[in-house]
Amino acid sequence: MNDEDIAERPHDADGDGDGDERGTGGEEELEPRSLDELNEVVAGLETVAEVLGRQIEQVSKKLAELTEEPESDPRLARWLMFPPPDAAEDQQHRGETPLFTIAHFVQYYNETYVGNPGTRAVAIPDCWLEHPGLVAELATLTYTWREAHLGKTATARDAQYWHDHWRPGFAERMVTEWVHQRCRSDGHKTAGAPARPDRFTLEHRQRQARVAAEAGADDRQAMPSRP
Repeated sequence: MNDEDIAERPHDADGDGDGDERGTGGEEELEPRSLDELNEVVAGLETVAEVLGRQIEQVSKKLAELTEEPESDPRLARWLMFPPPDAAEDQQHRGETPLFTIAHFVQYYNETYVGNPGTRAVAIPDCWLEHPGLVAELATLTYTWREAHLGKTATARDAQYWHDHWRPGFAERMVTEWVHQRCRSDGHKTAGAPARPDRFTLEHRQRQARVAAEAGADDRQAMPSRP
């Protein structure tokens, strides 16, 4: 920064005039601010900006709380004809994992979308957790259904698209790609990719292992040493 880049300020009006030089028209000539003074001004502005930023953040959070839809009382779309399935996203089930949501949607699906005999609108078999591809599709099928039927952003267009596109495609793949045909009549039959634990089960097992390891370490510390 050079002298030409430094802003100028007028002399104090109450100054004694010593050393001051007046310009034409009785106006005071401006003297440049020092870098220290400018740095002090910038520091003050930064402090003000931080305070204002925190205030804006607090106001935004409060506004979100006032406008946020209670999860325990989701806004049901006018075109939703039956009570929605329970979900981990409901306030009373917040301790559950998305598997809870999917499992209840499977029950809802089987109560709602099973069609005429001989068609592919068949029930999801009880062994759905044993088929990784089916689990993966059920997860997205569940949550696309929820987005189309629950909450402020749900639209009849999305709901109709779900019925017209997502559900038939899922039903087709379920019976032709993911499960053995005897899974629906005689119980689970191994087919395709082998069963594998979901990430929520793995996380639960890891937590249990950590708890057991910590308990074992505490027990060892509490044991009296041998003489």
